[in-house]
Amino acid sequence: MFCIMLSPKRVSFGLELMLKSVIRTTEGTGGVMAQSNPAELRMILARNLHRLLENDTTISEACRQIGVNRTQFNRYLAGTAFPRPDVLHRICRYFRVDANILLEPLAPPKKTAEEAERSENLWLQHSQRPFDHYLLPDGFYKYWRKSFRRPKRAYLGLALITTAGKDKHWKGYDLHDQPIRAGGKRFARSSRYDGLLIQQFDGFALVSRTPYTDLMNMTYFEYGLDGLMEYYNGISFITRRRMPDTNRFSAIVMQKLPKSCSAVLDCARSCGSHDLSDLPELIRTALGRVPDHI
Repeated sequence: MFCIMLSPKRVSFGLELMLKSVIRTTEGTGGVMAQSNPAELRMILARNLHRLLENDTTISEACRQIGVNRTQFNRYLAGTAFPRPDVLHRICRYFRVDANILLEPLAPPKKTAEEAERSENLWLQHSQRPFDHYLLPDGFYKYWRKSFRRPKRAYLGLALITTAGKDKHWKGYDLHDQPIRAGGKRFARSSRYDGLLIQQFDGFALVSRTPYTDLMNMTYFEYGLDGLMEYYNGISFITRRRMPDTNRFSAIVMQKLPKSCSAVLDCARSCGSHDLSDLPELIRTALGRVPDHI
């Protein structure tokens, strides 16, 4: 049985009705709330807030209207904190939702016919050519790419390629060489790239971006590297203005990892920034085919 003690001095009548609605929902679903731990509930609220903010102006404006500190609201978004009842009441009133955002994910908004058509036409209607999955099977891959900011360095990253319906998705990680402590081996920051792979006549294209910036990355891979078909040789371009001593173009090489946990873990442990001279000669030669400072 899930119970909430309500104090008339601190909780408004509207919030009391809202919380009672949550209790009734919980009882009607066999006590879902009693079986959930606080961390799960915070993450449900965090995901729902992210969805509610998709069609809002800005986070700063939402915080101003709700009357909550931006730093504290970021904790709600990260799932590390939970709002007080009065703050929760203001959040629900602002977004015009009820307290079920505490218990269950929000249903995705329905797309209009125009939005559905734009979504369907995105990425050239999933490409007119079916994907050659046997040439690029799902699984883990490692990749080497010259650093855009430090041309004498290269990143070794880990990527996961998966297929969902007609789409082939990419999720890659760049680990930056900024140790948490001086002399340590743990790194403080990584960049995640989410993207879509598109079949081409003699290779495939990758359009990706980080979820927290507007920068996009355009990459093209061809099958094979110097006759070795387990590699994918390509070129990558980042969408930003020209800056001194930095690159916007870079060569990139990808290799399929064996289907074993140890191979993936070994790659993950070696991810990060490396000096070009430390790379295998085959990879170093391929990365050197694109001039710096284009």
